[in-house]
Amino acid sequence: MSLNVQPRPTTTSILQARHEFLDKFEAQLAGSLQWQDCESPAAYRKMRREGLNGFPAPILNPQARTVTVSARDGHGIELRIITPTKQESKGVWLHFHAGGFVIGSNASYDTYLTTLSDRLGLTMVSVEYRLAPEHPFPTCLHDCVDAALYTLSPIGVRQLGASLKVLGGESAGGWLAVSTGLSLRRDHAIDVRSTLDAIVAGYGIFDLTYTPSLLGHTRNLILSKQGMMDFCEAGFGHIPMLERKSPLVSPLYADVKQMPPALFLTGNVEPLLDDSVFMAAKWQQAGNEVEVAVVDGACHAFTIIPMQDATQEGLDIIVQFVQQNVGS
Repeated sequence: MSLNVQPRPTTTSILQARHEFLDKFEAQLAGSLQWQDCESPAAYRKMRREGLNGFPAPILNPQARTVTVSARDGHGIELRIITPTKQESKGVWLHFHAGGFVIGSNASYDTYLTTLSDRLGLTMVSVEYRLAPEHPFPTCLHDCVDAALYTLSPIGVRQLGASLKVLGGESAGGWLAVSTGLSLRRDHAIDVRSTLDAIVAGYGIFDLTYTPSLLGHTRNLILSKQGMMDFCEAGFGHIPMLERKSPLVSPLYADVKQMPPALFLTGNVEPLLDDSVFMAAKWQQAGNEVEVAVVDGACHAFTIIPMQDATQEGLDIIVQFVQQNVGS
């Protein structure tokens, strides 16, 4: 079985328009306030929620509801739930939001999750996992695994109205989707290949010692080389670099046998391009079903931040993959 890592075909005019958009977007972002420039990460998160950091405030789905479940240390994990409006739910997608392990929340991407919920007929359950640097690794992973265990429990299925089908997320959330699946298999003896229908990882980081595409990246479109490294240091800085090749930290070095079908989605104007390509190759070599989708002229976060037709293409890829793999 071959693994195609070429960008998906697009016309010259569409590609030119995408690159012109990215050039303008990069110029617009130049000099924008970063979380490192604020008095605290919490202060930046507040600005982001209020639309004061150069991006509009998130648009919330008024129909979303929340439940709180217990983490292993007693902390309350809030789950934000968005259900399909046009059909009965076929299952649960447990979602892990983007934000470099430092920023973002389970309410950051209601528009994106509402779109996926309605197109796929799935209940989107987004996890409010604890953030670095206040809560460095492994707290975020523990929260996400504990949330997954809840969704797999009888009470979770009853309260959510459907069973867990998909683990998925973007950027740091892509790392969490893969790492949560691996932890369920490794630490909780769950047969994730038969329990889950799919993992969807958008432009995630899978090697915390950094891949060539990150080390050689020169642009600053949502995520720069230094910005990614700053995020990683906030969450994993207490772990020496050589020890970050541990499969607990870098899934690229994990045993990924007997895992569910996975989609690794990325753009090719992306510092973490190699992470998706390398992880997909590892997935395939382990005997799992996998698709790697590279969108030409797309940068980091292109599915969750509107970027014209590149965003629509990314959403269509996700929907097609999930529809092909998730049963009713």
